[in-house]
Amino acid sequence: MFNNGEVVAIYIKNKRGEQEKLTQGGNFKTGHGLIGDIHSKGGNNQVSIFTLEGREKNSSLAHKGLCMERFYENITIKNIDVSRLYIGLRLIIGETIHEITQIGKKCFPECKLIRSGEVCSLAKEVIFTKIIKSGKIKIGDNIIIIQKPS
Repeated sequence: MFNNGEVVAIYIKNKRGEQEKLTQGGNFKTGHGLIGDIHSKGGNNQVSIFTLEGREKNSSLAHKGLCMERFYENITIKNIDVSRLYIGLRLIIGETIHEITQIGKKCFPECKLIRSGEVCSLAKEVIFTKIIKSGKIKIGDNIIIIQKPS
């Protein structure tokens, strides 16, 4: 078990067509995700997490990808090396426990970046999780990486 990161932002979107809103914290529910978020519908990808470093890399790309304008993460984190993470690994974030279900966001063939041969950090630095333990997360909370129990 090791502490390796920090929550720097939490975003919620209540309705389709609305802009996501930065919030100081949120309640996350087992089997659903961030309470009140439009994507809180259960399944394996209940919460989206993106690194601050990945977001900064995307802003420096020459072309803007298809997803860059539309994608928003529920949680922005810093100081986590996503290349060290794997599916099934668990994260303690605030009062919650998450299990990683997917690493990287799917790319679309019609994306300008894919057609130009570039890859944005959404393909490598977005993490999707499911909530194992409900609770609150707030900006400034530490992230502790733990193994999945056998």
